[in-house]
Amino acid sequence: MNFSSDPSGQPGSRRLGRGSWLPAILSALLLIAALVGYVAYYNAVPTEPGFHAQACWFKTDIVGDAECGTLVVRENRQRADSRTIGLPVVILKAQGEEAEKGRTREPIIYLTGGPGDRFPFSSQRDMDSWSLWRKDFPPEHDLILVGPRGTGRHAVAFGCPEMRNAAISAGAHRPGDPPPDSRALALEAVTACARRLQSEGVDLTAYNSRESAADIAELRQALEIETAVLYGVSYGTRWALSILRYHPEGIAAAILDGLVPPEAPEGLEVAAFYRESLQQVFDDCAASSGCRRQFGDIEQRYERVRESLKARPLKLALSEYLDADELSALGDAEGRSISFDDSWFGWLLFDAIMDRGVPFLIPLLIDDIEQKRFATLDARLRESLLLILESQAYNSWAIYLSHICRDEAAFETPEAVAAAARAAGDLAFMVKDYAPNYLCASWPSGQADPLENQPVRSAVPTLLLSGRFDPLTPPVLAQRAAAHLSNSYLYTLAEKGHGALYDNACAQHLVRSFLRSFKRPTETHCQPQDLAVPAGN
Repeated sequence: MNFSSDPSGQPGSRRLGRGSWLPAILSALLLIAALVGYVAYYNAVPTEPGFHAQACWFKTDIVGDAECGTLVVRENRQRADSRTIGLPVVILKAQGEEAEKGRTREPIIYLTGGPGDRFPFSSQRDMDSWSLWRKDFPPEHDLILVGPRGTGRHAVAFGCPEMRNAAISAGAHRPGDPPPDSRALALEAVTACARRLQSEGVDLTAYNSRESAADIAELRQALEIETAVLYGVSYGTRWALSILRYHPEGIAAAILDGLVPPEAPEGLEVAAFYRESLQQVFDDCAASSGCRRQFGDIEQRYERVRESLKARPLKLALSEYLDADELSALGDAEGRSISFDDSWFGWLLFDAIMDRGVPFLIPLLIDDIEQKRFATLDARLRESLLLILESQAYNSWAIYLSHICRDEAAFETPEAVAAAARAAGDLAFMVKDYAPNYLCASWPSGQADPLENQPVRSAVPTLLLSGRFDPLTPPVLAQRAAAHLSNSYLYTLAEKGHGALYDNACAQHLVRSFLRSFKRPTETHCQPQDLAVPAGN
């Protein structure tokens, strides 16, 4: 897991480990060290619990009417003397004729991915983008954007700048130098980060799914919202499920896009899910005369490329992909090269599968590398590096580890991790590079109640959306969750990777239809090829 923005520009659909996630080795290489908190948008940060309306920090010309403020909550609700923290909130007001007549529907609370993603409305550029993203949601509903705890307005460096040495060393080295031990460097860095945060008074046990669920319950009460709809994407679905478990009152319905059920042993299944998604790409190419004609047996070619890179990694100089200013953001990166081996190749394909252009991109990348043209590889690698440079500056290792180590990794034994790595075979690196599998033993997040590792049972009407190619939150996870959600409707979008709703007319129609009655959506605006079979449960 590492956090990054989605390459297609989708908000909150990738995360530090999950949700977005780009390979851990890429993450470690390019994590920007100097994250010292978010820009102070307000002159004074309120400290009294409750919702505090404030002037918006962005121009609303493009997004329309908006209201802004800060939800102040206790960092740890179990401690009477706990300090308070602030969660930024933006309310994009309902639009259209019905809204002008005062007839609006239940507000939709948007729960972003992560954990650890920056709140996806922290800048003017973000809010300008919401002029497009807003159209993915029915206009007759207010859309409430909430910054997750720990990713908003904080003076402490939740981004763990101690990761600097690991970030500029892992995977890249100068000629003649041995490759660094990236895991050892990362372990040393996060240990130092945890000590610093604790010395600054941060309670690392308070950043978890249960506390985040309580934040939304307090927000609903503070805004006097009688009923609301939850929309969660990627890790935001885990957040939404926690709300259904602990604070279901006032929740009329939920839309979960890219399911992360709490019982899923994510650190053990990452390689298996990737292999299954990649196989679907191979099978689709084999079934397409055009793909076969252009690329031949792409599965066989993939194996040849993988074996070749494993035996003879490509030496790729960072200076070929990043300019001087970009390199300076990495610190001491001058003269360093990447050994682009089978693991780099695997992680790059993993990221590509999550992209909406997956059906064509994977064969093109394989063909490009085998033919030694490298144009597609170069473009894709530079794009990934630039996205990480941008996104890592706004995301938080500390928040990510606190959530995952407490709520998930604590229930996965070292023996189970070792067994998963053995079962992964040539993809064992995906299990070993999965950050929580080797960092959580040193992160003082505590361990959640065993209930946190159990399925969420709910009768709240729920729409489940998945992308058929998604290697991060594949359809099988939605199927597992649906078994315990008695009033749920499951749809798999045939040509989607991670984040099914965005830029997909069929998924947007399903959402609108579901919200009209909270019953099974109609499929009248979806073509047969839009949905994988079976369409629903």
